Amino acid sequence: MKDFLERLFGAVSDDMTEKLTVPVNATGFAPFPNEPVSGQIYSFRTRPDSEFSPPATDRYAAIKVVGVDDKHVAVAVLDGIWATPPSIAEVGSSSIINEYRFAHTGRAAVFGVLHDWWRREGDLDEFRFVGIQAVSRGEQQFAHEIATYAAGSRFSTLRAANHAAEGEWRWANDREAFIIENEKKDAKNAADRAAKEERYRTRLSKLTWDQIQSETPFKRWSPSPPFPPEEFTTAARATIRDACAALKELGPKPKKADVRAILKKTIIWFNVADDKAGGVIETEEREDICAVLEEMAHCARQKALVDEIDEWREW
Repeated sequence: MKDFLERLFGAVSDDMTEKLTVPVNATGFAPFPNEPVSGQIYSFRTRPDSEFSPPATDRYAAIKVVGVDDKHVAVAVLDGIWATPPSIAEVGSSSIINEYRFAHTGRAAVFGVLHDWWRREGDLDEFRFVGIQAVSRGEQQFAHEIATYAAGSRFSTLRAANHAAEGEWRWANDREAFIIENEKKDAKNAADRAAKEERYRTRLSKLTWDQIQSETPFKRWSPSPPFPPEEFTTAARATIRDACAALKELGPKPKKADVRAILKKTIIWFNVADDKAGGVIETEEREDICAVLEEMAHCARQKALVDEIDEWREW
């Protein structure tokens, strides 16, 4: 037990191990562990769902580490909500929350987080270690599904815990206002997309290889998280630059088969790289990659190949 506690917290006394307790610092809270381990419980203060939500929630939620493998930390969001940071005793009666808000159908709020994305600050507010609980067989099964990339497994950053905890509380306790806020958010997002699409159409009509090659691909992919790790982004940019150079070399009137081969090779690179990185290509990354590939197809005078991109990609 002493070795276990030292791995989590650094030096501990024999008295701590004899009592099987987690050491507490001067603030009254347990010190933040050195690494995630199965059974750990953490609390956090929830954030508003969107800019249209009330500015402060005054609510606290909790997550449980249900498994750890060489790539991911399997995280379960618990169904308790508290007015202050909960103790381990208060968390004891909580279960994994099931998600029902909006289009959700009751699925357990469990997801995998890359080790590189497990961090104390940034993704969750007032993120604190609470204590340790046993991991049930059902929870172990969730962790196994994440470790083996089973169908339906989800991967995200720790921010997903806030979406689940705060979202489900609002859905159960303040649904009407929550729906109105979501409608406002959707309307703003739709307006932003429309403006982006209009700019994009204007851009495509005048785009040249020199312009594409003078720009930095995936410029907004920072910081990590929420975007992919820096090494993934660096490699992705190099892959796009190499593909652009190869397409440009084909000349002003390249053959469709030659353009297809380069685009497909590029997409296969993203398929393999995403799998090795543990599934880091999410909605925003997918949109950015597809946008760049579309630009490349247009510059190569083979815009019809854009429709084939979805057939090749696995993300």
